[in-house]
Amino acid sequence: MFIISGEKGTGKTRALLERAKEANGVVVCKDPEAMRERAYDYGIVGLDIVGYGDLYLAGKPVYIHDINKFIEHNMPETACYTLNLD
Repeated sequence: MFIISGEKGTGKTRALLERAKEANGVVVCKDPEAMRERAYDYGIVGLDIVGYGDLYLAGKPVYIHDINKFIEHNMPETACYTLNLD
């Protein structure tokens, strides 16, 4: 697993989109239409982008944008989680 971390405005989303495109992956995010627009602005086209509720695993690597929001949406009862950076 690869983790992209950094402060707001440091290019995390662009890096995620580029990695997903290179791997023919699917991006999972809160607002797929807004993410498609961002990808287009970066010159990234033809990428599968789905909403949190539409996640499907069709044998492709999955790239989740904003894991905190993903967990809140899919597992709202989650009180805490850990993230190992190794």
